[in-house]
Amino acid sequence: MNARIGIPIGLFSLLMIGCGGGEPAGEGPGTAEAPVDGGTAVISTVSDFDAFNELVSTDYDTNQTMSYILYMNLIQLDEDMNYVPYLADSFWMPEDGLSLSFRIREGVTWHDGTPVTADDVIWTYEMSVNPDIAYANSAYFQYVTRAVKADDRTVRFDFSAAHSDAPMDFTEWSIMPKHLLEGIPAAEMRNAPYNRNPVGNGPFRFVSWQSNQQVVFEANPDFVFGRPHLDRIVVRIIPEQTTVLTELLTGGVDFMRAVPPAEMHRVEESDDHYAITYPARSYTFLVWNTRNPLFESATVRRALTMAINRQEIVEALLYGYGTVAVSDAMPFQWEFNEELEPWPYDVEQARRLLAEEGWTDHDGDGIIDKDGRPFRFTLRTNQGNDLREDIVVIVQNALQQVGIDAQPQMVEWNTFITDLKDKKFEAAVSGWSVDFKFNPTDTFSTEAIEAGQYNYPSYSNPTADSLMDLALSTLDREAAKPLWNQYSEIIHQDQPYTFLYYLNERVGVNNRLRGVEADARGHLINAAEWWIPEDMQRRGAEQPVAVAGEAPR
Repeated sequence: MNARIGIPIGLFSLLMIGCGGGEPAGEGPGTAEAPVDGGTAVISTVSDFDAFNELVSTDYDTNQTMSYILYMNLIQLDEDMNYVPYLADSFWMPEDGLSLSFRIREGVTWHDGTPVTADDVIWTYEMSVNPDIAYANSAYFQYVTRAVKADDRTVRFDFSAAHSDAPMDFTEWSIMPKHLLEGIPAAEMRNAPYNRNPVGNGPFRFVSWQSNQQVVFEANPDFVFGRPHLDRIVVRIIPEQTTVLTELLTGGVDFMRAVPPAEMHRVEESDDHYAITYPARSYTFLVWNTRNPLFESATVRRALTMAINRQEIVEALLYGYGTVAVSDAMPFQWEFNEELEPWPYDVEQARRLLAEEGWTDHDGDGIIDKDGRPFRFTLRTNQGNDLREDIVVIVQNALQQVGIDAQPQMVEWNTFITDLKDKKFEAAVSGWSVDFKFNPTDTFSTEAIEAGQYNYPSYSNPTADSLMDLALSTLDREAAKPLWNQYSEIIHQDQPYTFLYYLNERVGVNNRLRGVEADARGHLINAAEWWIPEDMQRRGAEQPVAVAGEAPR
């Protein structure tokens, strides 16, 4: 839904957590059955959590757990990427777009019984912009000048300038309890005991954390939208994906994210499991250093793209769990240009384009050349990433067909990233994980070319710069959409990246775990609505959690 300026945003009926997950490739059993309460779901992760504290966490799985299990964010996105209220029951902007106000939902308490108030929101904001915290997502607040308390339940964020999709910056920001954290100096927040013993306000309460083994959450009987169905969620930390898959298939865990593409058939063919696939929030690309004379021509870069069979990469390396990419905007983002088509795989056309730019095999050695310089370069990626190393080999072989010599080079991760930012490379395979808010200024604006910034290709196009600036300052999505379409057309023509693919995430679920939905928002989006049939509930020595006002069963 487009944010209509001048009226409250999000004055909808009360939203229960988990409002849908798109169209999963595979539905679980018993979708028509009525959910029942009780039971423990066991899910897996390959690495331990870092800290259940929004101010210091940088881990994806931790963020998912905070947003959908432990805490309530001010607002959420629904399956169509529209804003819906959550911790805030309403939110609104004035016509000038220079502020955004939230009203905290009445009756929400922290898990220790303390009411959630505007003071918690303001304190969390002030700590998020405190330089001693070094908050990883401080860019959320690049336009915010201050947070003002209107009353105990209402907060207003004032902006330095009107900007597009202002509410998006608050969808993945978890509010922290001021009364438990305000005594901790900002510089010491990263080591606060709270990080491993958190008190949330969401559908599940924290119970225990055994390092590198498991974390346990139990149902919050006082959750403002009603007790979740499950009694408990146990997260097991299992470092090896092959071990996780074995645990899934043998019943040791009920839910596995990131099933290896080559192993998905084992889930899909199992009578006891079902698979869900959805667009991941990441894309993989080839970056060309436009400071290098080999790659300064957009025509040459288009030829390079057309020489590579990207669909082959999707089929051979991802086993079909992906789609050929076309731009830096992703299909689930409203800024995505639906009219763009990927450049086709066309070796003959690639040869013609290269020849138009003067690249032909003048000396007959099999390598095209221009002004005495052979088209030869080093193609880098980070060592230890088997998928990217395989991509490099495929690209090397593809470019040989048009007379280009690409020499693979595997580089230690930190060196690889530093050299990309400092533009000390020729070409490389890398990737981005993206936020829901589309803002390409860090990657493709002229200002981001300087050393240490993320414009790896040193790409500069004044028209693209102007379109970025204008679109990002346009409040209405309908007015901004044509601007983003023009921007993406320019990037499509200029090809500073060869966009390889958008990845599809892969989840395996035991049949006993019902109601699971997942989409680009993540794999835990409706965890409060998961349920297990009574005859399949595993209780063991654990006692079920009581509904408020009821005796334990």
